[in-house]
Amino acid sequence: MQSRQQKEAEVISEILLKAASEPEFRNELIKDPGIVLEKYDVSPEAKLIIRRSIIDLTQ
Repeated sequence: MQSRQQKEAEVISEILLKAASEPEFRNELIKDPGIVLEKYDVSPEAKLIIRRSIIDLTQ
């Protein structure tokens, strides 16, 4: 059985890969990360990692 951390790492990876390959999703994530990330069952820490990664992509 997967640990919570493994599951979160997979979800983070999935979101970042989707952001890299789908401009619409990426733009939505940049514009309003709270609403987009609400749809995913991950911890606040995981959401913060995603937000920081997205910010890094846009600089």
